[in-house]
Amino acid sequence: MQLTEIIIDKIRKEGPLSFREFMEMCLYYPGLGYYTSAGGKIGKNGDYYTSPFLTQAFGAMIGKQLEEMWRILGERTFTVVEYGAGGGLLSLDILNFLKKKCNAI
Repeated sequence: MQLTEIIIDKIRKEGPLSFREFMEMCLYYPGLGYYTSAGGKIGKNGDYYTSPFLTQAFGAMIGKQLEEMWRILGERTFTVVEYGAGGGLLSLDILNFLKKKCNAI
């Protein structure tokens, strides 16, 4: 059954849905919602692009900023956590920039 049919059936049985209920179903319905269904959402074949899909420049800029922060903090160890959706391209770009930078020093 398609999600549209499920939503229509719910409305027929229970009456009108609030906007919140409708969006909850559209986005998170198990296996059929936008975020719970299969398939890539980001990238060339997805619905939208994020900066890391277009160029490594964004990751390099963040890497440069992290390097500056590291120097300001006295070159001590600190942890960086990328908390985002996707395939990890931003982290990869940051790590590649820092690796090149370290090899050049």
